[in-house]
Amino acid sequence: MQTAIAAAFDEFRAVDKLLSIHRPDSALARANAGGTMNAELTAVLQRALAVAKETDGAFDPTIRPLADLWGFINKEGYRMPADAELRTVLSKVNFRNVDFRNDRLQFAAQDMSIDSGGFGKGYAVDRAIAALQRHGIQNAMVKAGGDLRVIGLPPGKDHWIIWLEDPQKKGQRTPVKLRQGAMSTSGQYENFMIIEGKRYGHLLDPRTGKPIQGIAACTLTAPTCFESDAYATAAAVMGVKKSTKKFGDRFGMRFVLMNGDEGLRVVRTQRFPR
Repeated sequence: MQTAIAAAFDEFRAVDKLLSIHRPDSALARANAGGTMNAELTAVLQRALAVAKETDGAFDPTIRPLADLWGFINKEGYRMPADAELRTVLSKVNFRNVDFRNDRLQFAAQDMSIDSGGFGKGYAVDRAIAALQRHGIQNAMVKAGGDLRVIGLPPGKDHWIIWLEDPQKKGQRTPVKLRQGAMSTSGQYENFMIIEGKRYGHLLDPRTGKPIQGIAACTLTAPTCFESDAYATAAAVMGVKKSTKKFGDRFGMRFVLMNGDEGLRVVRTQRFPR
């Protein structure tokens, strides 16, 4: 058992070395700077860009300049950018301007890069689950922040209990019965700012450059954590109607909507576990 757990933690360290944007020696940092990519990094980035294409840019791994502009990366220096600043930075945010050539990233605009924040933890969870399975583990949960994946079931149970955070931070967490697969939550309740009484969360629409409004959190279930991580972000940006129409038959989704003075309202799609 301890060997399996150690192997799972090794996977997290390996993914950090592969995808971290906070360490200059990571494979992704070197690729963003013009270095060559190995086969694994190329495959992961191709998957991320495929999600961006499928969601028409609601999920966009080139979003880092926008998050920097608003101050959401370091969770300090929050500010409201001017429209002219947004227009300038938006020219550096577009997944369509990324290509692969001779094992290198090719960006069509200057100062572009890929940020793993929308898929890195999910990918790490998937690799950790695979490591546990290689060591014969049949029942387990691996969790990294708001992203998790389960295999098998707890002893004597027919489901795992997952507690979803209360966006209002009043301690009223919601239990969800998860029986298989992965679950991720994209929420506006941890990283936000308030300007002139209006709340702005860190979930940005890459197409407009501005924080999304009306959605406090979106939780999404999928077969893999890479999928749940990336598509939860996309669904939050797309909103209830568009997400349900496009992905309702593939993923389960639970939206917590900010309903003005009436408080919060919850919308669940048919595939979301009860």
